[in-house]
This record gives sequence, structure tokens and C-alpha cells, in this order.
Amino acid sequence: MNSQDADAADPRPIGRPRDLASRRSILSATMSLLQTMSVTDLAIEAVAREARVSKATIYRWWDSKGALVIDAFMESHFSNTPMPTAVDPRTALKRHLTSLVQYFSGRAGKLVVQILCEGHNNNALLAEFNERFSKNRRRLVQETFQRGQQEGLFRLDIDAAWAVEMLYSPIYRRLIFGQPLDDEFIRLLCKSVDSLFSTDAKPKAPRPGSKK
Repeated sequence: MNSQDADAADPRPIGRPRDLASRRSILSATMSLLQTMSVTDLAIEAVAREARVSKATIYRWWDSKGALVIDAFMESHFSNTPMPTAVDPRTALKRHLTSLVQYFSGRAGKLVVQILCEGHNNNALLAEFNERFSKNRRRLVQETFQRGQQEGLFRLDIDAAWAVEMLYSPIYRRLIFGQPLDDEFIRLLCKSVDSLFSTDAKPKAPRPGSKK
């Protein structure tokens, strides 16, 4: 996880090392339980038993089950879908998209759908997920795209925020509708980074008789 991801994933103040160890244990227990149960079925009591802490310890860190689930998801998500910083922005985006699709093809993808579905009946949960996860993650991708524009890799006539929408939307659409997140989808998604955004992408001439 790079420093930008760490800042987004862990905004709450950290106390003593023992408190930090308990927090990590709680987050790990939450993700472990969510491998076999839904967000709706998850109970704070079960998390406390799994993490071997009291309910009071959990509520000292999180004021709701939704907030706990979001933090657990974010920590797992950022560690599994990093944005590389030691390569050029175009390569970084492709590697990030590849790891994101691979991560969402498993249980994590189902968890995202559950959070979104539950959020439709829980405005506070949806708002927190959007504010703490979605906006922060998209901002990181947007900054990477803008860096690519500054380095001459991506076209300047494309709004960076809209580019993020174009790259992320197909992933979430497939998640919601249960369509495959497979190697072919990854190939096409990464290809779109070049064909849609790269400065060296040459538009094809229209076929004879086609409308402009």
C-alpha cells in the first residue's frame, strides 16, 4: 500500500501499539467472517468473538457495523489493488486495473455489491462508502491520469475525472449484473487505456459511405 492509499484507508487516530493490534485483529476478523456470510448477517458479537475482543473495544473504533465493514474492505482493497509509483502512469493504470478486476472477481466483488445494495436502504452507509472509499480511490486514479497528461502520455483534451468514469464504470457494471471479470475483459480494458487516451493513438479514417 502506498502512502496515498494508507492515508485514505486509515483516517482515524491511532493510539497505543496494543490498540493498533486490536484494531488490525478486528478488521481481519471482519473480512474473515465476510468470506462466508453477507453484510446483513454479520453481527458485531461474531466479530468480537472472532477477534477475541469485547464489543466495547469495537465500538471504541467504529460507531456502526457499516463503518467497520467499510474500513475492513478498504484495508483489504488497498493492499490488493495498489497504484504502482515506480513505473510510468500508463503502465501504472494498466497494472492497477488488472489487479482491481482480479480482486473483484472473487469474494471482494460480492462484498462491494452487498455494500451498494444495503446502501440503498441506508443513506448514511452509502454516503460514507462514497466519501471514504470511492472518492479517495477515484482521486488517486485521476491524479495518475493527470500525471500521464503532464508527461505527454495521455491526451490533453480528455477530462481526467471523466477518464476515470470510463475506466471504472465497466468494472462496476459487470459486478452488479454478474458478468464475468475474466482475462479477456482485463485485456480489453487495458487496451482501452491506449486506444482511447494515449497520445499516440491514431483515429481510424471513416469507411466510405459512413456518417461522420
